[in-house]
Amino acid sequence: MDTRALIESYHQAWTNGDFATARNLLADDLDFRGSVNTFTNADDFVAVLTHFTQILKGVTMLRSFFDEKGGVLLYDCHTVTPAGDIRTAEFFTVSGNRISEIRLVFDATELRKAMAS
Repeated sequence: MDTRALIESYHQAWTNGDFATARNLLADDLDFRGSVNTFTNADDFVAVLTHFTQILKGVTMLRSFFDEKGGVLLYDCHTVTPAGDIRTAEFFTVSGNRISEIRLVFDATELRKAMAS
């Protein structure tokens, strides 16, 4: 699978609630760093991602960029929380035909408030 297909398949899987497929596209030792959490393995990351989708109404893709080493997705997460729509940039590194690194960037201010209550 090429880099673009891998990243797009992962994004489509998790946004549609297919966490088994999403997990299979991630390296076991996934290095995830986001605005709220950090993980060093795919299983812990997918567990939290599963909970996040419970507050998600949908996702609107805005832009995507790919090269042979990875890609970037820019999208809006539409949540049911007071945080509302969250503009998100997700940076991927691919190695061994799996996603090995994810850097997730968004303004977490309102989401942190919603998570605290």
